[in-house]
Amino acid sequence: MPPGRPGGPSPRAVSASAAALPYPSERVPLRPAAPAVPPYVRVPQRRYGEVVALKWAGVLLILLAALTAFALIVRDIRSDPESTPLPAPQLVIPAASGGTGSDPAAAIAPNPAFQGKVICLDAAHGGVDRGFRRTGDSTAPAMDEALYTAAYARELAGQLTAMGFTVVQTRDGDTVRNTQFQDVNRDGQTRESGVTDADAQHSAQLDEMQARIDYCNDEQADLLISLHFDGSTNPGVSGFSTWYAEGRTDSAESQRLAELIDQQLGRGLTAAGYSVVDDGALPESGAVTRGNQMLYDSLFMITGARDGLKDPSRMPGVVAELLTISNASDAQLLASEAGREAIVSALAQAISDYFTGTTP
Repeated sequence: MPPGRPGGPSPRAVSASAAALPYPSERVPLRPAAPAVPPYVRVPQRRYGEVVALKWAGVLLILLAALTAFALIVRDIRSDPESTPLPAPQLVIPAASGGTGSDPAAAIAPNPAFQGKVICLDAAHGGVDRGFRRTGDSTAPAMDEALYTAAYARELAGQLTAMGFTVVQTRDGDTVRNTQFQDVNRDGQTRESGVTDADAQHSAQLDEMQARIDYCNDEQADLLISLHFDGSTNPGVSGFSTWYAEGRTDSAESQRLAELIDQQLGRGLTAAGYSVVDDGALPESGAVTRGNQMLYDSLFMITGARDGLKDPSRMPGVVAELLTISNASDAQLLASEAGREAIVSALAQAISDYFTGTTP
């Protein structure tokens, strides 16, 4: 036996046994380490009733915050009169049979001389085009031009019909004639083709006015009267004016009609006890010097050749600016029954004078 411990393995046998062990020689644990918390220990959980109570408490806190914010808003609104919404424009003048309980047209006897004479009345603006507007105050209510031109045109139509005239209206109500926004004046421009909002509005306005001109022409009207109310950014500007077109074969007749209307408006308002500025009967060329684009565009109804105009009107015509809606005194008069009767009667008398050959 080789030298060594009695009965022990030889060095060669030890080397052979070591070579048979897997690598690495560290012992791999047979089971995972014990968890930090034993599985039989339960994490404390809130009771169901406690959870529901906490949720309702959160909801009540949110509602309380919302109610507080609402109360603060209401307080601010009540304490700040400037934040009160302004009233919407509305027609407040009494109906034709209001006040005295009588209809002015019922007392008018028809004149056989007016039989067959056709008057085309145009109530300016309408639809999305509101014209001049004013907010309500202690002097006069909130008003817009589109509503009042329609009301005055309807009243005037009633009086003229009673006098024996045949009356046609370009619109009766708060609407437009060119409802489909077509290219009526055939300039290639419509509301839909406008690059900017201003271009779209201008094209729609010209197409609408051309549609109204075409209607008056188709009805073979003897006169065209377009009713407007003036307006200005200067609240001190007031009064009325009547406009006619130059350079037409019927310009002299249009001027005579404009002067008759101007004369009768002055007389009628004075007789009713009102002192109103009279700007007179004015030619179309004067609108350019005033720099009022809305006024200039309104003359499209009665003018001769002009850019954007396919066919001009074929009868004498005027644009009547009846009072100034932006002026407090004029607006108060405009919204009154007495003012309406004075203005409408003056217009009817002027048209009557025109057909009886009266000279201003």
